[in-house]
Amino acid sequence: MTRRSWRIVLSGLAIVYLALGGWAAVDASSFGTVVAPFGAANPHLVRDFAACAATFGLGLLIASRRYTWRTPALTLAAIWNGAHAVIHIVDITEAHPFFVGPLEAALLVFASALFTTLALLSARGGSRDHRPQ
Repeated sequence: MTRRSWRIVLSGLAIVYLALGGWAAVDASSFGTVVAPFGAANPHLVRDFAACAATFGLGLLIASRRYTWRTPALTLAAIWNGAHAVIHIVDITEAHPFFVGPLEAALLVFASALFTTLALLSARGGSRDHRPQ
């Protein structure tokens, strides 16, 4: 991928994480109802998720401009999404409404595969431009 392609992809992924983190931080109640309907609401845990999502978002945003951050940021995002996917698979029947469990599990498995693929591409020198930025 070109430097521009990396910037677009990583910036887009960063925006998703920053938006999710912002929503969870600002309105834990609605985030819990819409995205995390797995039992009793816990605003503290939702805000913990917000901090984690914001951290990944900022890391990906930095990686969009600094190629030396790409592989580590993508690898950590792949690991976190993989672990998060396992949790959602274990709790797949606990969501209310029911369809949220399988939908979120599938999205997290997809995200894990995407981050893994991007991390491997980055690690293999998947950029035609590795000059210092």
